[in-house]
Amino acid sequence: MSTVRLSTARVVAKLTYYLLRLIGRNASNLPGWIALLICPSYLELIAKPPLCVAVTGTNGKTTVTNMIADVLIDSGYSVATNRIGSNIASGIASTLTTSVSWSGKPNKDACVLEVDERATRLILPFVKPGYLVVTGLFRDSLKRNAHPDYIFDVIDTYTPPTTTLILNADELCSARLGETQGNQRVYFGIEAMESDVDSAVDLVTDYSFCPNCMTKLEYAHLRYHHIGRAGCPACGFSSPVPDYVIMYVGSGDEAIEVTHQGVESSYPLISNATFNIYNELAAIAALSEMGLSQDAIAASLGKLGTLESRLKSTTVGSVSVIQAMSKGQSCVSATRTLDFVRTQPGRKVVVLVMDDWYDRKKSVEYVGWIYDTDFEFLADDSVVQVVACGPRCYDYELRLLLAGIEKERILRCELEMEAPAQLQIDDVDSVFVLYDTSTIDVAMDMKQALISRLEARK
Repeated sequence: MSTVRLSTARVVAKLTYYLLRLIGRNASNLPGWIALLICPSYLELIAKPPLCVAVTGTNGKTTVTNMIADVLIDSGYSVATNRIGSNIASGIASTLTTSVSWSGKPNKDACVLEVDERATRLILPFVKPGYLVVTGLFRDSLKRNAHPDYIFDVIDTYTPPTTTLILNADELCSARLGETQGNQRVYFGIEAMESDVDSAVDLVTDYSFCPNCMTKLEYAHLRYHHIGRAGCPACGFSSPVPDYVIMYVGSGDEAIEVTHQGVESSYPLISNATFNIYNELAAIAALSEMGLSQDAIAASLGKLGTLESRLKSTTVGSVSVIQAMSKGQSCVSATRTLDFVRTQPGRKVVVLVMDDWYDRKKSVEYVGWIYDTDFEFLADDSVVQVVACGPRCYDYELRLLLAGIEKERILRCELEMEAPAQLQIDDVDSVFVLYDTSTIDVAMDMKQALISRLEARK
C-alpha cells in the first residue's frame, strides 16, 4: 500500500509542479502539500540524491543555502534546491519531487535544502541529510520560536546521528548540538577582530552564563550579542576550537584567509558585513567537507554576490539607494542590520518598512521585539533622518525617541508609499530601505519611487 501511495503522490506532485510552472507560478509548496496529503510518509519514502545537505538556523539560512547550491552547480553538479525559501515540510517535499524522475529514481547529484528551524522535527528524521549546516541560534520571534534553547532542543532531538554537523564555534547555543548522540561535528569561526569588545554592547545577550553550572562566563572577545569566544572559570566549559578559522579580517580586505589543518587558503570576500562573513565561512566549511577543492570553491565564490533579495544597492547620481533585509519580530536580525547601517560611510537616511505583513492583517503583531532591538545604533550623527512607515509607525517613533533620536530627525508615514516623496535626499550619500521578509514588494516599490525622484532632479 505504501508503494502505491508513494507512486501516486509522486506522479500527482510532478504533474502539479509542471502545471503550475506552465502558468507562471513558482510551484514551491503546493506539489509537496499534495504529495504529503496522499502519502504522509512521502519525505521518508521518496528516493534522495547521493548528496543531501540541509541548512538551518535563525538567520542566514537562505544566503548559505543558495551559496552552497550555486557553488555545487558551478562545479558541475545537478542540484535540486528550495532557492526561494519554501522551507517547511511541504516545500521540502516539492523540492525532493524535482530531484527524481517520473519512475522515482534520483535524477540530481545533490539536493540542498533550507529548513525552517522549527520544522526540523518534521523533516530531518525522514530526509536524513548527510550534512546539516547550522548558521546559529538567536532570540527570534517569541510567538514563532519562543527561546533559542527551545529551538536547540528541537534540532538536537531530531537530527539523525549519522548527519555531520557544520557548526559555528563562536555561537554558544548551536555549538553544543550533537553532543549527546555523538554526531561528527565540524566547526567554523573567526579569531579576534578589531571591532570586538570585552563586554556586551547589545540589549540582547542570551548566553552570559555557563550552560553547565550557571557561573558567569568570561569572554576572551565578544563580537555582538553572544557571538565570541567564552569560557567558564568554574567548570572549564569553553567555546569549541574551530576547524575552519579566519585569523584576521581587515576593514579594507577583498579576500579572507581560511586556515584548516594548518593550511591557509584564500577566498574572495563577498560581503564585509560580519554576519555575512560567517555565512560565507559556513558555506566554505560545508563545501570543503563535501570534498570540493579550495580552488574550485574560491573560483565559484568569485562569481557570486550577496543575495539581491537580502542586500542590493543602486546608485543614482551621488546617492546610493540600498535595500537590506531586516527580519521583523527578530530583534537580533534587525539589530545586525542597524549596526551594519551605522558602520557604513557618509550621511544616511534610514527607512523602516519592518511590519510583519501577515500578522498585520490580523492586528496581532507582537511589538515588544522593537524594545529588544538596538535602535540606539541609529542615534548617530551620520544618520540625518529615520522614516517610520506602516500602520505601527507610532510604535517605531516612540522606540526611536527612547533610543535618543531627536524628534526633528524622525518622519512618520502611515502609508508606506508616501515616504519616497517626503524623505530628505539633499546632502545625503545613501538611503537605506530596511524591510521584513513579507514586505519586500512594498520596499521594492518604495525604492523604485525614490530612484525616480532622484533621477528627476538630475
